[in-house]
Amino acid sequence: MMILNNERVADEIYAAIKADVLCQKYKIGDTIEVQNLAAEFGVSSNIAEQALILLCQRGLLNEISTNMYCVKETHGQEFYYSGRFQIMFLNMEYIIQKLKETNIPISKKTLKQSLESMKMGLENGDYKSYVVSCEQFYLELCKQAKMRILGKSLKAINNQLTEFDNIFGKKFLLTSAQCTVEAVGLLLMALEDRDYDRATDVIQQLYQYYISLLID
Repeated sequence: MMILNNERVADEIYAAIKADVLCQKYKIGDTIEVQNLAAEFGVSSNIAEQALILLCQRGLLNEISTNMYCVKETHGQEFYYSGRFQIMFLNMEYIIQKLKETNIPISKKTLKQSLESMKMGLENGDYKSYVVSCEQFYLELCKQAKMRILGKSLKAINNQLTEFDNIFGKKFLLTSAQCTVEAVGLLLMALEDRDYDRATDVIQQLYQYYISLLID
């Protein structure tokens, strides 16, 4: 008979619930009961409670009564970044769908210039240049799809989160930069080939990579 490592199991439940909170499967104000969580994962109430206590310590939940926890209104930089990324990547999928419907070829030149600037910023360790180039690529894609309003939305979100770019975000974006540059290159090739399903797949994989970094 295998003996479970209670601490490891609690950590696994913690990671699963954290992912659900960051991906907004659990909304702000939603409650989680110890007994329900224990039943869901097939563990004892004690192990489930350990995981929920960890989530409270991390700032994701509040204990509102015995055996009952609530998703907090504000729960850290990861939540704000996951929200921003969710909006951005949903918009990207929307843009790809629009390009697919119109079947108008993209103008690669300007997009490629932004990609090259991203690469240069990464190689030089120039955070500001890299971020500006990422935004330029996105805005140009919005322009070509005749969806400028989406670009305005992203700029507004970025402005609101500048404070996190100086603390949490700078490290996060630089950690993900190499993968982002590679994905943007693949996206550009897919759009040039008018392979919109492949383009969407690239976007979805990059989004999952970002979320995986946030929930580690």
